[in-house]
Amino acid sequence: MPRSLFRPIALLLLLLCLGLGACRRDVVAPGDPVAAVKGLAEAVHDNDLVRYSQLSLPPALHQQMEARWAAQLAVAPPPSAEEQQEYARWMTRLTEPGAEAKLYRDLDPKLRKFEAELGSQWPMMKATGGIFVKGVIQANDKLTPSEKDHALAVSGAVLDWLKPQLFSDRDRAHQAIAVLTATARQLDLPTLAQSRALAMGPALEKGGVLLKGLKAMALIYGVDADAALAGVQATVTRVDGDVATLKVSYPLLDKTVSFDMELIRRDGRWYRADAVRSAEAELAQPLTPPAPAR
Repeated sequence: MPRSLFRPIALLLLLLCLGLGACRRDVVAPGDPVAAVKGLAEAVHDNDLVRYSQLSLPPALHQQMEARWAAQLAVAPPPSAEEQQEYARWMTRLTEPGAEAKLYRDLDPKLRKFEAELGSQWPMMKATGGIFVKGVIQANDKLTPSEKDHALAVSGAVLDWLKPQLFSDRDRAHQAIAVLTATARQLDLPTLAQSRALAMGPALEKGGVLLKGLKAMALIYGVDADAALAGVQATVTRVDGDVATLKVSYPLLDKTVSFDMELIRRDGRWYRADAVRSAEAELAQPLTPPAPAR
C-alpha cells in the first residue's frame, strides 16, 4: 500500500464513518499554502481520509496512486492461514455478543496487577518509555526530518502529561472497551482477506472509521485530538520557487506543538511535499509482488 498517504495520520495517533459520497466529492486543493494546511487539518478533524488524500496529491498523481494500489492488490499473495486465524480470533473477540463484558473481565486482573506495581516504578517506566519512543522515531527511515520533529514534540507532550492513575482507571477502561468494540463492528471486516482486498478509496473510508474510534478513545483519557486540529495555525516562513516552508502549530495538552512543513505547488495549488515526492518515487519503481507470508 502507498505509505505516503498514511504517515501523518500515524503521528496524530491520532486517528465518523464516511459515506460513499465522499469518494465522489470533487475536492480542490487551495491556491494558498496556509489554507492548504488548514484544509488538511480539517479533513483529519472530520475523519475524512478520502478528502485528506485528495488534498495531499495533485489529481493526476492521485489517480496514478489509486491505479498503483489496484496493481499491488492484483499481485499481492494471500494472507497465510496463521495470519487469517489470528485476525479472525481478534475480530470475533471484539464483535461477538457480550464482547465488552468479556474483554473487561480479562482486562481487570491485568489492571489490578499493573496498579500494584505502578506506584514506585512509574518514574523509571516513564523515563524508559521516553527513551524507547524517541529511539523508534529517530530510527524510522520512512519519516522525513520534519515528521520526526513533529512526532518527538507530540510524544514529549504526551509523556509529560501522562499520570499513572489513567492506566488503572476502571471507568475509563470500560468506556474505552465500548468504543473499541463499536469501532470493530462498524469496520465490518470479519476476515483478513476482505481487509486486504479493499481498493484505495474504501480502505481510506475504513481508515476514517478507525480514526474516529482512536480519537474517541483518546478523548476518554483526556486527549482532545479534534480540539488540537481545530486550533491548527500556519505561517509561511519561506518560499523557494514552488516550494513553501510553513511553521505549523496547534495546542495539545496545555502545550503548543510546532513543526516545519513543506508544501509544493502544482498547477497553482499547494500539496504536501513529502506525499508528492514519496508518490513520485514509488511510481518510478517497478511494481514487484510483496514477499509471501511465512
